[in-house]
Amino acid sequence: MNNKVLPPIWLLFLLAGFPQFSETVYSPALPNISSMLQTDNHLVQWTLSIYFIGFALGVFLWGRWSDLKGRRFALLLGLIIYVIGSTICMIAQSINWLLIARLIQGLGASSGSVLSQTIARESLPENKRHQFFSAAGFAIAFSIAAGPFVGGYLTEWLEWRSNFALLVVVGVFLYFVTYLGLPETLQQSNTARSKVYEVFKMMIFDKHVLSCIWLVAAVNGILFSYYAEAPFIFIRILHLSESQFGWLGTLIAVAALLGSLASKQLVSFYRVNTLLAAGGAIMVISNLSLVAISLNDLIDPATPIKSTFFLMAPMMGIIFGGFGFLVPLALSTALQKYTSVLGTAGALFGFGYYVVIAMLTLIMGAIHNGTIYPMPIYFCVLSILTTLVLGLSHYGRKKYD
Repeated sequence: MNNKVLPPIWLLFLLAGFPQFSETVYSPALPNISSMLQTDNHLVQWTLSIYFIGFALGVFLWGRWSDLKGRRFALLLGLIIYVIGSTICMIAQSINWLLIARLIQGLGASSGSVLSQTIARESLPENKRHQFFSAAGFAIAFSIAAGPFVGGYLTEWLEWRSNFALLVVVGVFLYFVTYLGLPETLQQSNTARSKVYEVFKMMIFDKHVLSCIWLVAAVNGILFSYYAEAPFIFIRILHLSESQFGWLGTLIAVAALLGSLASKQLVSFYRVNTLLAAGGAIMVISNLSLVAISLNDLIDPATPIKSTFFLMAPMMGIIFGGFGFLVPLALSTALQKYTSVLGTAGALFGFGYYVVIAMLTLIMGAIHNGTIYPMPIYFCVLSILTTLVLGLSHYGRKKYD
């Protein structure tokens, strides 16, 4: 590939991370939104789920358009739609309008996620791809953790609408830096205008792709279900403030950083399937610990500090294993057989795992009952399913190592 079309790596990190920041920045405000809009808790939690529905639709749309119209055009249009959705979120006067606005916001934000990955896949040499996705995995996890940290203070100081005002500013900023700094990376020689159905038919019978979809979706489903349910546990049950809850996001970031560093070091010495098995084992052990702590009544509002530690320690283990090992390795290896149709394949791949993430967060909202028990039990079920997928898949094949 011609070096003249290589994009700035820092811009790819920003584009990959801002959609997740948008998803979690208002997490500390969920109880406040429920009260201010006078609506049920599960409907407020579903504003996270509907974001992913819009995200899934957008991933398919932008990935396909990027094969036909170019990566740069798709990104700029997606960012415009994102700003429009964020603005409607900011001025919404009812839960119905907030749900509609979040759908639009997710539709626009998805352009940053799918196209940053596509650009990286087609721009970076193979020996750099694992390292990039490990670093990108940390960037994404960091943006997820930074969201509640920033949003907690904004909610305390300026109420919940300020979170979406910030996202309007973020969207405008990203539009201009993308317009000024992102070259077109799509090469005309690679614009295979294959029919979507033909690529879909290949992928739907590809066990490796299906396994990667579940791995990415399950880890992200756990994390975003945490950000949907945890505010009601820490703020309503343990009586932490919004900003105190936001600080817990730094623990998520530390776990993601440590996992990312470990993965980057170990990928040079161990096979991919070995690292995936290690990540899955860490997730299961951490989730079992979370269930044991919850069922043994170690979470008590009278001791919020101790209770917070008991909840967050296993959660850090989940993030360490999931975002350190499973997610970056799955993203890096998923589409190795689809280099001639990366935009379309990336669109279908992203559509698949974001639909699953939306379903997983929707289930979390549906089983919410005001106690601490649904979250750890649900996470444990997902982690066990993930290990089963790892066991049944064919990650050990040399072409994926």
